[in-house]
Amino acid sequence: MMTDRLWLAILTCFCISVFFPLSPTLSLVHAQTLRFDPDPFIPQDYDFTVPLVIESGGYEVKGVECQVSFDSALVSLNSITPGPWYTDSNQQFFFWDYTQPGTNTVSFASAMLDGSNSSDGVIALCHFSFVDFGTSPLDFNLVDVRGITNQALPFDSDNGMIFLGDGVSVKTLSFGTLKAIYR
Repeated sequence: MMTDRLWLAILTCFCISVFFPLSPTLSLVHAQTLRFDPDPFIPQDYDFTVPLVIESGGYEVKGVECQVSFDSALVSLNSITPGPWYTDSNQQFFFWDYTQPGTNTVSFASAMLDGSNSSDGVIALCHFSFVDFGTSPLDFNLVDVRGITNQALPFDSDNGMIFLGDGVSVKTLSFGTLKAIYR
């Protein structure tokens, strides 16, 4: 005769096996992701920088190509530069910004030239300027992350957004030249 506890234990094991199946691909390492941080990004000045973060999940990453669209009616891209993930790695790297001027897409390709990197960090810095109030999406159109032997690595991407609200200082105030006469 089964007790209530035994039935509860059997039911619990069944539910766990259905909702959390074990598989050989189950990893205790966090997911491999490209994302913007923080999200949503709320700029405090007219010109601002949005960091693009890589979470490698322990993979040895050799190169990354990425395209991200934004609302050009709300923000204007000034440039994109390599982040500390590259610049502080003590390795030679290649970073190519192939963004077309006047478009609404950030485009870059990058690679470690003499090694790889398995750490998490800021891979790129997107430098924007304020155009108008609103919420600009940051949507990934292309994410191609490569490993040591140029094999494609399984990376996800988390779209972001830039919230351009009333708190953004949109105009630089100028009072002209002030002259003082001392007597």
